[in-house]
Amino acid sequence: MLYSTGISFYLQADLFSHLQNKDEEFLLDVSRKLQRTIRTPFAFILTCDRAEMLTEEPVSPEILERSLFLNPIQMKRFRYSLSGDDALMHIFLLATGIASPLFGEETIISQIKLSGDVGRLSGSLSPGLAKLLNAAAAFGKRVHTEMKVRVFDKTIIDEVCARLAGYSRILIVGSGECARLLSEALLEGHDVAMTLRDADKSFLVTPGVKAVPYDERRSYVPGSDAVVSATSGLYHTFDDSDRDLFSGKPLFDLSSPHDIPDSLSPIRTEDLSVETPERDKVIKTIVALAEDECSKYKAWFGRKDNASAIEERAEAVAYDVLRRLSAPLSRLDKANEKALRSAVFDSVRKAVISNEMGARKS
Repeated sequence: MLYSTGISFYLQADLFSHLQNKDEEFLLDVSRKLQRTIRTPFAFILTCDRAEMLTEEPVSPEILERSLFLNPIQMKRFRYSLSGDDALMHIFLLATGIASPLFGEETIISQIKLSGDVGRLSGSLSPGLAKLLNAAAAFGKRVHTEMKVRVFDKTIIDEVCARLAGYSRILIVGSGECARLLSEALLEGHDVAMTLRDADKSFLVTPGVKAVPYDERRSYVPGSDAVVSATSGLYHTFDDSDRDLFSGKPLFDLSSPHDIPDSLSPIRTEDLSVETPERDKVIKTIVALAEDECSKYKAWFGRKDNASAIEERAEAVAYDVLRRLSAPLSRLDKANEKALRSAVFDSVRKAVISNEMGARKS
């Protein structure tokens, strides 16, 4: 049985900003803390928008939260939990990026791979969890190779253009695909300015659109009749202190994830009440592919041959040995700890396989 227990950063990204962009060493430290309490194999996944444990037995969410120095009482509204087939489908969809606030993000693939690497080093995994992480990362890579996941429906662009018909000067914050499509569509009949974080990427700006520095965006608001945010970060483009800047001006938030706080009363994508056929098509296709991957993963458990069964037992013993040695290994310096963990895992796995094969031959 598979269980997914996590906390979502999406609802309040600034509260979790200290957990973003962490390296292997941080994940190893957290895994060691979790191992002191958890007695079941687990995988710890940390992305830009969530922290999550995959386990083979139910685990209290407070264990994860305390390991990240988060107050469990404050975390209640950020928690989520899934089990069984729902948890299995979740990890495959997560790998493609369609379960992320930044729809279709690709960085999640490397983050899942890192989770697998850390799980193997720390000994927290089981053969089944290791197989699942490998399968999910491979699936995410295949999806992004074979199809375009990050799509923007023209219906959204058309609706925003219609609502801005009576305004002359438009400021677009962002320079991604959505911002570029919108700036191009608004050129006829509007004076359009678009922000750039990097001056070297001025080639992204459609001819006729004025490029302005992102850091100076606030200074361009007073001279604009309407503002559209179309970024792709987890940090607010504007915040509560900017309320007086807008003074009744239309403010659209087309960002993924949203980057305008509710207090500024932005018009969001979901407020436009338009159909999104392109995104819906992508989701339907990926869900169908993920269902096949789930079936393959579940079938893997039932059709192991003798060789793969021996390999699985060998990995299970290697993970168990690492878990038992976790305390003394963690007292070594980082470089020696990592090298010795890897050596222990490989040595135990090979020794078990060798003994099993020798016993079968004799």
